[in-house]
Amino acid sequence: MQVMPKKIENDLAKSFDIDRYIYGLLKDEPFFALLSRQLNKTKRFDIPTAGMSFNKERGQFEVIYNPTFMFGLEPKHKKWVLMHELYHASLGHCEFRNHEKLGVDRKTANEGMDLAINSLDNMWSDAPDFVLMPGRFPFASITIKGQATEWYVNQIPKHKSDASEPPEGEAAGGQFDDHSEMECDDPTSGERQIAEQKLADAVAKAAHECDFGDGKGGQPQGWGTVPHQMREQIKEFVGKRFKLDPKKVLATFIKASVAADKKTSVTKRNRRLPGKKFGRRTQHRANIAISIDQSGSVSDELLAKVFDWLGEFAKFASFTVVPFDASVFEEKVYVWKKGEKRKKERVLYGGTDFDAPTKFVNKRNFDGHIVITDMMAPKPIRSKCQRMWLTDTYGARCRYFQPIGERLLVLK
Repeated sequence: MQVMPKKIENDLAKSFDIDRYIYGLLKDEPFFALLSRQLNKTKRFDIPTAGMSFNKERGQFEVIYNPTFMFGLEPKHKKWVLMHELYHASLGHCEFRNHEKLGVDRKTANEGMDLAINSLDNMWSDAPDFVLMPGRFPFASITIKGQATEWYVNQIPKHKSDASEPPEGEAAGGQFDDHSEMECDDPTSGERQIAEQKLADAVAKAAHECDFGDGKGGQPQGWGTVPHQMREQIKEFVGKRFKLDPKKVLATFIKASVAADKKTSVTKRNRRLPGKKFGRRTQHRANIAISIDQSGSVSDELLAKVFDWLGEFAKFASFTVVPFDASVFEEKVYVWKKGEKRKKERVLYGGTDFDAPTKFVNKRNFDGHIVITDMMAPKPIRSKCQRMWLTDTYGARCRYFQPIGERLLVLK
């Protein structure tokens, strides 16, 4: 048998890309394949194995993995690791302060979540020997598989071994993925709330396709080996309502739309360092369009609340306010300059056409587009910049369309 040179093997390990293997690994697991397709997979050489991570810059959760670790696994263990991480994503384990909800410390909660996932009927038989498992050190005396996380966290304090090494001949498992990557500095931030909602949306979409198809004529995919009780838990997770703080989410959207103007400047050095040097001067600005639906069905209460909030956000951004109904009232378009105070103003009372403000914004160099409306008009054309919809509970309930890939923020 020809042995691969070590250097070539190391180079292959470092260049390993899990996306190339997703189809082969998950072709018999439709739910995990559909969910995986919606999540970024990011190489990380600063972690030993794999995990779920909150990426603050992108405002989303993603699967992270060390390519050298994944390259060295057998195909069935590569698949197992992916399924383990996607189970964490599907069961709400990425939500902040799970351990407080469970009434235990973070380490015990993490161990309980791993024991619950790893001992499922479709997981334990192919589990690597380096992971936590009931009946395996340090939980050799917990022999029941397939229980809920809550059950395991109650058993751990009673049964966890204090020994540093397993008895001779006994398998040992550990917590192979680091759950700390799910955390962030400010867990109540708009970024975190949006990321949790995006993840729930991805899980819900995968679950829906498994049961009902893609809505475009495709047949239901089925759930693969996911046990029935886990399907119900996953549906329960995505079915509960997230209590987003609308003000924080709006602030996050505005800050994320800030573009950087970089200019090269020449500055003189200190006398002790004669000559000149080139530097870069960065000026931050937010070029955001606020399209305000002026149709008669939009409530004065909605307009008043949003104007109050925009007055606060004007401390760090300027806005271009675009009044519209069936068309854009260009004579009334104005720039709400940073630091200004303005009162709510209604200038039109006609019908609604979302294509009008979208075309107006698409022709100009905007970084973000916020549409304040009751959602009572057909779906508009595609926006060239990121777009968010703001409405009230009545508008959300009676909306004419569901924005796909765009945030719908409901003010209550």
